[in-house]
Amino acid sequence: MGKSILPFCILTFFLSWIVWIPMIIIGDDILLCRVAGSFGPIAAALGITGMRDGTKGIVKLFQPFLFWKVDIFWYLFSFFSTALLTLSAIGIYIFATGNELTFNDPKSIYLVIPVFLYVLLFSVLGEETGWRGFALPGLQDRYGAVKASLIIGCIWGFWHLPLFFVEGNFHQDIPLWLFILQDIALSVVMSWIYNHTGGSLLLIHLFHASSNTTLGILPVLPMDTGGDLMPLYISCGLLLVLSMGIIVTGNLGKPIDYVKE
Repeated sequence: MGKSILPFCILTFFLSWIVWIPMIIIGDDILLCRVAGSFGPIAAALGITGMRDGTKGIVKLFQPFLFWKVDIFWYLFSFFSTALLTLSAIGIYIFATGNELTFNDPKSIYLVIPVFLYVLLFSVLGEETGWRGFALPGLQDRYGAVKASLIIGCIWGFWHLPLFFVEGNFHQDIPLWLFILQDIALSVVMSWIYNHTGGSLLLIHLFHASSNTTLGILPVLPMDTGGDLMPLYISCGLLLVLSMGIIVTGNLGKPIDYVKE
């Protein structure tokens, strides 16, 4: 699988950017194009796996979605860790600056569920079968868990590059270096989840969707803080501390046996 990583990355960037770049030219954030581009990783993974291993390979690619019998800790972490981290960052921000942030009406808490489902089905579902399902096993087999996580984090971050030039897209309000650093830290956390759940793509999808939902619900992005980047800086800082803690303690885990060629 390791030899397929470069073609996968090239095909992923091509499939995503070919529908994202026109939005830059048009000067508008078109929902259909944005969603279609997010499915570049899974399309590339399916294409390469199908050509290389046929139907059996595709079945094996999706098999980790069935790995659901894991310790309850991983479900709790996947659903709530980003919310706890973000709320901590907001608390630190309010304590340090004395400024207040505007939260959504608590009566609208039920909106978390449809937002989560939307993010899961129209964003995360197109990404993680490619990044963590296809690319991570091969990279871990070749470079080990730490280097593989850092490599995917960098590639994953730069993959979003066109969105930073799309008029009206929230990426425009975030410094590119901070976004890439965040993706590197998230990549480490997701490798940690992956390696400790037997390679469960189900848990990976739940974590990614929950993280994106949290950032869309809580006032941490510049669009929700009146342009103030400090809450996001603090949130990313806490995430970086978490990811470094996982690496330093040697708790990232090792490549699981079944993904090896």
